[in-house]
Amino acid sequence: MRHRLIGLAILFICAAAPAAAQVRLIEAGIVCPREPSGETVPAPGTEAGVIRQIARETVFDINDRQVPTLPLLSFGFRTAVKDGAGPQDVTVVVTHPPMGERAVTRQEWDDVMWPGDTNLNLFTFEEEYEKVVGPWAFSIEIDGEPVVTVPFMVVPQGTSGPVQDVCFQFMS
Repeated sequence: MRHRLIGLAILFICAAAPAAAQVRLIEAGIVCPREPSGETVPAPGTEAGVIRQIARETVFDINDRQVPTLPLLSFGFRTAVKDGAGPQDVTVVVTHPPMGERAVTRQEWDDVMWPGDTNLNLFTFEEEYEKVVGPWAFSIEIDGEPVVTVPFMVVPQGTSGPVQDVCFQFMS
């Protein structure tokens, strides 16, 4: 029986390893407040029921993980398929403290990551109810298993000096 359990454990580890090896984190950070642009597409696994298709070329203004609740501030991560890997069907997941009337704590949508392209996923504080303070995380999941996870801490507006200093340069 012991050998069978060890064999199952090795099989489980080997089955999980290829998925993890296929996606890599490029960067994570914050985009200073800007008017949202891009087409909205259905995303039933989100509080709003839609996500906005953003320009992949969007650049992070700050590589920080402490995020103040500034209106129209965005934060998230850029990922890519590792060299030699094929297209990957993924689920993008954002977890956070309870949000909205339904007290949602997990939002998700499906995507395909293509070799040679980057995948940018951001959350933007477009609505007041979205500004929930506490730990947030962005993840890429393959077959329900997280393969890349990036934590953030959302803090009240006015408590993250470096972010506000940089962003106010753009806003003035």
